[in-house]
Formats: sequence, C-alpha cells, structure tokens
Amino acid sequence: MIISAASDYRAAAQRTLPPFLFHYIDGGAYAEYTLRRNVEDLSQVALRQRVLKNMSDLSLETTLFNETLSMPVALAPVGLCGMYARRGEVQAAAAADAKGIPFTLSTVSVCPIEEVAPTIKRPMWFQLYVLRDRGFMRKRAGTCKSGGLLHAGLYRGYANAGRALP
Repeated sequence: MIISAASDYRAAAQRTLPPFLFHYIDGGAYAEYTLRRNVEDLSQVALRQRVLKNMSDLSLETTLFNETLSMPVALAPVGLCGMYARRGEVQAAAAADAKGIPFTLSTVSVCPIEEVAPTIKRPMWFQLYVLRDRGFMRKRAGTCKSGGLLHAGLYRGYANAGRALP
C-alpha cells in the first residue's frame, strides 16, 4: 500500500492492529463529536505547493527552549505505546532523535524513563499528569530530573478509554 494521506495510515493501522488497540488510538468518547470536528478541521488544511522553485536551501530548523530542532515539531506522548510494538517508546524516541526532534514520554508509558533516556542523544520531554497521589508525582519528577529530562509538562486529567454510547 502506498501511503499518501493521513487516512492511509489509519487504514493500515486498522488492517494491522487487533481491534481493541486500533479503537484505543482511533476512537473518541461518547458520540465522538469532538473527534469528528477535529478530523473535519484537519481535512481543511491544505499545503501550498511550490513548483519550479529551488528548494535546495530550504530549512525548517528552529530553536525551542535553547534546543535546536530540525523542524518545529515534537513527537507527542502516546500512552501505552509499548503495546503497539515491543519497546515502542524506545523505538519512537530513537526515531525522533534520528530526525532531530524531541520525544515526549507519556506518564502511562510501558517502557520506564530509565530504559528510554539512555537510547537518545538529546534531552527527552516528559508528560506528567497531575494526580491525587502526590508522592507518585514527586517520585516521577525526581526520576525525570535524575534522568536528564529537559522538560516536563503538567497535564490536568488522566488518560482513559473513551466511553462508547450503547
């Protein structure tokens, strides 16, 4: 299959993944109104094509938090990434590192920080959910600090599977 649009990735994932994993990353909550609006909004984004232009000196390089990125993109946290591929977080971090962009490890990752951080050259980012268990949060923040993680984002709420309406 030739991948030429975001919908092609979705179709490939649907063919490859067990249904419960596919629905975890593809589904939305309740009646999925927000999901449909997001898909519709993204479908309105059009790339402005340039033809017959010299693109040899094109650079998307930028600086963020005193770190040089190859492009203004960071790999967002994906909860339970290790369920999709063996050592999924390690693979994703290595891929992001190879492309010169930051990788963000999820609070609900399968691979621990201590396993992911040594596999990349650049500082890793971390998604830290604000939880009632402040001891857990302090421990995670300490692990981030000792592991050399550059940025930890605080997130309100917590990942859970969206409820489907009957």
